[in-house]
Amino acid sequence: MSGRWWLCALLWSALSGQARAEDVPSATKDTPPVEEPPALQTVVTGSRKQERLRETPVATEVITRSEIVASGARDASELLSTRPGLVVQQGFAGSGLSMQGLAPEYVLVLVDGERVTGKVDGNIDLSRLSLEDIEQVEIVTGPSSVLYGSDAVAGVVNFITRRAQRTLGADLRASYGTLGRLDLDATGETRGDAWGLRMSAGLQRRSAYDLDASDIGTTGSSLSGYDLSARGDWRGTGAMSLEGTASYSHRIQRGVDLGAGSAVFDRATRDNTFASRLSPSWRLGENVSLRTDLSYGHYERRYLRDQRNASALDTVEDTRDQQARVGVQLDARPGGGHSLVVGSEYLGEWLLSDRLEGGRGRRGRGSLYAQDSWTLWERLGLVAVRGGRVDVDSQFGVAITPRAALKVEPLKWLTLRGSYGWGYRAPSFQDLLIDFENPSVGYTVRGNPDLKPERSRSFSFNVETRPASDTVVWVGLFQHSLRDMIAASLQSEGDFLRYSYINIARARVRGGELGVRQSLPGRIQVELGYTLTDGTDQDLDRALEGQARHRLTAQATWRHRQWGLEANLRGALTGERPFYPDTNGDGVADSYRASPTVSLDARVAWLMPAGGLQLFVVGSNLTGAGNPADLPIPPRTLQAGVSTRF
Repeated sequence: MSGRWWLCALLWSALSGQARAEDVPSATKDTPPVEEPPALQTVVTGSRKQERLRETPVATEVITRSEIVASGARDASELLSTRPGLVVQQGFAGSGLSMQGLAPEYVLVLVDGERVTGKVDGNIDLSRLSLEDIEQVEIVTGPSSVLYGSDAVAGVVNFITRRAQRTLGADLRASYGTLGRLDLDATGETRGDAWGLRMSAGLQRRSAYDLDASDIGTTGSSLSGYDLSARGDWRGTGAMSLEGTASYSHRIQRGVDLGAGSAVFDRATRDNTFASRLSPSWRLGENVSLRTDLSYGHYERRYLRDQRNASALDTVEDTRDQQARVGVQLDARPGGGHSLVVGSEYLGEWLLSDRLEGGRGRRGRGSLYAQDSWTLWERLGLVAVRGGRVDVDSQFGVAITPRAALKVEPLKWLTLRGSYGWGYRAPSFQDLLIDFENPSVGYTVRGNPDLKPERSRSFSFNVETRPASDTVVWVGLFQHSLRDMIAASLQSEGDFLRYSYINIARARVRGGELGVRQSLPGRIQVELGYTLTDGTDQDLDRALEGQARHRLTAQATWRHRQWGLEANLRGALTGERPFYPDTNGDGVADSYRASPTVSLDARVAWLMPAGGLQLFVVGSNLTGAGNPADLPIPPRTLQAGVSTRF
């Protein structure tokens, strides 16, 4: 521990005297960050092309770089855990994102528009996504399969990486705290007249934690890892431009599990993730552009389970997941108020896993999509959107996903948006091909290669009002109707229980959101949100497991430029959640409802008047919420650090 403190002290002394703290872009340290007004912020996720946030016909929320820094969050799971309408679910597979009452497998997670590789149990672990190189996060709610295909049923979350903006610059950040958590980040950038390059690196360390001191098992694993990333762009003298990104992350996690009887297992996972993207584009005319995307992602995991004082139940499992995409998209404004997007893409997926029948799975999916945004009445801001997509999958065949949307702005302070669309979720390799046996517990799991994709019919309606320049109020309604849902089927097979997967389940999820963002005197900005979610498993006639009916979120930010102080407070109140575990193995659920929980995170930062260093303290889960059964989140933690920019 003392060595880590010496490392932070050395960084502090080396950085003292450097100019400007994190995210203060001007030459004067007292000048506040320059940030575009919300109406002028540029987004790309809702239509797969650049457009102003106010103009997008699909409900979109943006988390800016300054908001990311102010939150104190170190990864995507921490950042999104208190956002209105979003729920981060913790489990053995990591931190999955639930949106509009639907489970993480119905939410598509992107980085720079590309799918994140490496699902575990159907989830993308958000804690794998570090934030040191993220410029903004775009959250599109509602069905988005018309543009993105499978998994975009509840919505899409797109993490946009930072590009170089300064001729020559660097950022450094170091922090240390509870659970021996150490975070070190460094970024460097350079920009010329027609090109830019930004590189970053991060190091993370954290000890394991245990929410149940009565046994020797651990609730959360230890963490040791690092991240490397680069982003470059080039603009030619002609019509061509080029963007490219590459990233690599390495993570090792260790924990202790309790098995049947008195068995104790030491568990370790090693995850390596590589992602790359190359996007050349051409401007073919004043209102026409063509973009090509080439991307490749590789994820590998080694899982070791070592039984103490025995070896009969030791396991070693290797998983390698690869994904490649080739896409071409044409953006055009042919006149008459039309803005057209037409594209085609091919997605290939390959999985090697010890749990799959034959040890491997492969599939390909070709797609054609088109979307037309038609401005019918510019004075009223009346825009109609119509689009459709056709996917042809080598496993299940054809999926068609149309969408229609409408936006109208009858008054300068009032915007209404509505959409209806179809979505689908392709069965995973696990659903199709898993072949797994657990003799210590007495069950087997077999996949079903004849599964069909899950289908959805969804609509949403949103009202946004701006009664004053410093006030925003929004109301939203949504409903998802799902059919052909994939569920486990239990059968007896001798002394074993045999599980398989079939398309039988149906569910309906509906609800509403209400929120307000208000600037108060004293440079205080507050945001309050309430979400009502009514999710029902229509086959079992019961509420969806783990889904709270009521949830309140709140956030407050305060800045005092003269003193160099800023503070951020985030919290969430989550209502009761139903669970249906089979604790004694008799095939009958022993249902219960988890008690309401309150979570609270805070960050306080001080920009030193001399030297330009920024000191900060971050507190996470200050209320100490969490339990090992249904809310295995880290306990109360504190972290202190220093950052600078030069």
